[in-house]
Amino acid sequence: MSVVNPSAVEKSAMAKIIRHIIPLSIILYIINIIDRGNLGYAALDMNKALSISPEAFGSLTAMFFVGYFFFEIPSNMLMHRTGARLWLGRIMFTWGLVTCGMFWAQNFTHVAILRILLGIMEAGFFPGMMYYFTFFFPSRYRAGIISMFFLAAPIANSIGAPFATQIMANVHWLGHDGWRWVFMIEGLLAVAGAFLTWGYLKNSPDEANWLNAEEKAWVKGELAGELANKTETEHFKLKDVFKYSTIWRLGFIYMFIQVTAQTFAFWTPTLVKEFSTSFSNTTVGWIMMMPGILGALFMLWWGPHSDRTNERIWHAGIPMLIFAAALGVIAFSDSITVKLVALALTGIGNYAFYGPYWAIPSLYLSGEALAIGLALINSLSSFAGFAGNLIIGYIKVSSFGSTGVLVFQLLCAAVSFFLVITLKIKKDESHSNGKTATGVAK
Repeated sequence: MSVVNPSAVEKSAMAKIIRHIIPLSIILYIINIIDRGNLGYAALDMNKALSISPEAFGSLTAMFFVGYFFFEIPSNMLMHRTGARLWLGRIMFTWGLVTCGMFWAQNFTHVAILRILLGIMEAGFFPGMMYYFTFFFPSRYRAGIISMFFLAAPIANSIGAPFATQIMANVHWLGHDGWRWVFMIEGLLAVAGAFLTWGYLKNSPDEANWLNAEEKAWVKGELAGELANKTETEHFKLKDVFKYSTIWRLGFIYMFIQVTAQTFAFWTPTLVKEFSTSFSNTTVGWIMMMPGILGALFMLWWGPHSDRTNERIWHAGIPMLIFAAALGVIAFSDSITVKLVALALTGIGNYAFYGPYWAIPSLYLSGEALAIGLALINSLSSFAGFAGNLIIGYIKVSSFGSTGVLVFQLLCAAVSFFLVITLKIKKDESHSNGKTATGVAK
């Protein structure tokens, strides 16, 4: 972390906060990502069972983001008013129930309705977690902390792939297909996560009974000291979001990289199976572990490095460039070995940018302004998921095929890279220890 000679109080406070918040947050996000990606694996059998074409599947993946887009900002505003514990638990409980409902889907229409409902119920979870971290972690710690949180992504993608495919291959209880049990089992995991949230999550340092009075005072003092440098801290109205060009720019950066990341999550199992006719569903699941493992190892170093060097822009941009390059290799190489190596490298691009990127908005806004700004950024990513999956559904069945899908994904990653490295930056000098962190100008 980018801290010079931290005091004993700071060391003890941060150690306790990390120990009590990060493991639980990672567990919740693992559940979220496993649940988010289960449609891609279930589709290996579900599409045939329900007569769903590639174009129709593209529509189904996109429908999730319809409800997600419209309810993202209201959800974060409600969390600001009701508290993280109650609201994040509600999100997990209701999305878990909807996921379980996929067990009984009999046709395209049933799946479409449930996907829209799932987007509505899940809206606000991710930006809510990003907002929640600002209640406990000073900004100079956040790239490393967010990178730790994002360990959930490669872990979930590594275990989620074989978990789903093993259920599909081996669980046929009560005479139902394995893909149905994928939704039931993983939906119940989300319901369990809701009870974990309600039981253990603390809304603020004041509620944290594992911090002593001196540690609470240090955390609150650090966070209060940062408010003075924010563009807007109070009386932020929803309409005011549209005035802030940097928030929109950050939103478009995230939108384009999420076109790549989200379509990659949904479509890559199908693309990997095309590498070789000998690849079974289970083999695909094990292969999909590679990007997650490499991404996790790299991210553990990359996020804290961003904090130590107080640099955000290139730490966010370089992984995006790696992502684009790896997708290009997969698209145009004829060697299965080379394709698999490039697939592993996508893990760096797909995960390492998150910590440095998500440390930027909290340098710019705070309070309800930050809650709304984070939700706006993430809602644009839901538009990316909607539009990207629709477009890829049509590219996949066109003459461009899988190569066209990969080229489309790499172009979107390249756009994000260009937008992030051309951000106008400033220095945030609000930290009490005199350190600075790279921020962005309005």
